[in-house]
Amino acid sequence: MTSVLVALALLRPPPVDADAIPRGPTPVEKLSTKKFRHHEVLRIRRDFGMDHWEIALDGWMSAELDGHLADVRLWWVNTDDADRRKPFSAYLRRYIELEARRADKRTLAVRLAGDRKEYLFSVEIDGTGLPAVFADVQLADGSTVAHCRCTRGRLVARRVLGIPVGIAALNVECTDAASRSREGAVPYRELAHGKEYEPE
Repeated sequence: MTSVLVALALLRPPPVDADAIPRGPTPVEKLSTKKFRHHEVLRIRRDFGMDHWEIALDGWMSAELDGHLADVRLWWVNTDDADRRKPFSAYLRRYIELEARRADKRTLAVRLAGDRKEYLFSVEIDGTGLPAVFADVQLADGSTVAHCRCTRGRLVARRVLGIPVGIAALNVECTDAASRSREGAVPYRELAHGKEYEPE
């Protein structure tokens, strides 16, 4: 599914306004502007690909409106280059969809889809005034922790003959409502339509 939100989140060209949220390759020190304050919401590592390329889910808060979550973005992090951000390639954007729907000024409901899997979670302003990811997380015993605050993520590859050919799971570390550390996977829904990932 190609939606207007996907186009806005992943495909729109860099804005002319120098104070707007950065869209192209950007060093960390330039991710915040006079109008928007940047915060890394979740770092996602992978069990495949080059180690120095990780994924960041970043959020921006309005500098003028208290507690207003303005936008979120999913893109590459180059750990060999001081965590410089870089947009996904046009090829990869064919397989990844990111939609953010506003629930209120402090919350964005997020849909992430790829490799015929759909993940749902939210980015919310937490009790400290910073954006954080919250998701229902399924533990190894099959039970589910509702609205767990995710602190780290890891993409696990779907493999054929040992070769990564897609996404098998999104594993996370999270903290539950009782402040206990948990580890599990964000449940996904299988999609009947959409592109299965094909390596370049």
